[in-house]
Amino acid sequence: MLSVSRVVVVAASVEGIDALARLISQLPSTFAFPVVAHVHRLQGPDIARLKNHEWRSNLKPEVVYARDGDEVLPGRIYVIPEGESMGFSAVSRLNVNSEVNSSSANALFASAADWYQSGAIGVVLSGLGNDGTQGLRAITKVNGTRIIQSPIESTFSSMPSSALLGGHVEHSVLLDQLGHLLISLTGKSEFTEEVKVDKPAKIRHRVLSSGELRTESLDRSIVGILDMMREQLLMDIVLVTKKSGDDVVIIHSTDCMDDDSVEGVAIPKDQSLCQQVLNGHLPAVMPDVETMRLTHEVPATLARVGAYMAAPVWLHNGELYGTLCYLSADSAPELDELQYRRLQMSARQIARLVNEAGMT
Repeated sequence: MLSVSRVVVVAASVEGIDALARLISQLPSTFAFPVVAHVHRLQGPDIARLKNHEWRSNLKPEVVYARDGDEVLPGRIYVIPEGESMGFSAVSRLNVNSEVNSSSANALFASAADWYQSGAIGVVLSGLGNDGTQGLRAITKVNGTRIIQSPIESTFSSMPSSALLGGHVEHSVLLDQLGHLLISLTGKSEFTEEVKVDKPAKIRHRVLSSGELRTESLDRSIVGILDMMREQLLMDIVLVTKKSGDDVVIIHSTDCMDDDSVEGVAIPKDQSLCQQVLNGHLPAVMPDVETMRLTHEVPATLARVGAYMAAPVWLHNGELYGTLCYLSADSAPELDELQYRRLQMSARQIARLVNEAGMT
């Protein structure tokens, strides 16, 4: 018997209906927690797709419309009808929320946090807009579990990206690993049912150990932040480096400028721009590295670097996790104090993820 009542609440928009279907396909009918989903602009044909998908069988959870006064039960997926705002009025009890003017997953998440406390599990899937971001914040306050579909693979990444930048995400996972993560939260060590996911052939899935899940989720979350900031700042590569003996090692990165992976590459400390910034020998923001060479000793780099920024990633215990670095092949005159504050915000978010993952 689980000591804490738990529930899974899911946010998506109609663009994420396929993501929800794929998630449901990974869960057995014996899944230990009820699941309540809020999907913006959900129409009758969409719920029919969920109920009559090719993988539907008695081995999968039953998909039903949520109704006012429902007692939510394990093994069922409750989908809130379009236009209705529903939330928990007690543990295991759903009701229409007459105090909320607009239909929102945030209200559902907040009510789950109120009644389930640390047993609330919030999941944000693919979709447009930012619904779910505030809801995850409410779940954070009660030490519940916060999960997003990785923006890297999301067809519509606005919702998971907004949640990630909101600073309240524990796990950013690929969709086909999301069911495994949820099952691991039930305390079961493995998933033995055979399921069919978008393929005729059946495959058997293995749940990763909690340590492996934390490491993989942390890596994906950090890379998700790097990818988003690279696009927003129009830089060629974003990476995190860490000191290792006499070298500085790249431990996380986006795609490299020459399409070769740079993760794991070790650079002598005296040749590392990141380390020179940490040492105070170079400024943290360099819009034009070549011009900087006229007044500073800038080490030669393996690839052309025209513009550069770096910020340290400090953990809550005062330990330096690494340095967050943005590089561009060309100069970037637009780099300024505002851009650097955004870099620092990303560094703090990475530190929060590392702290919450217990990887310090």
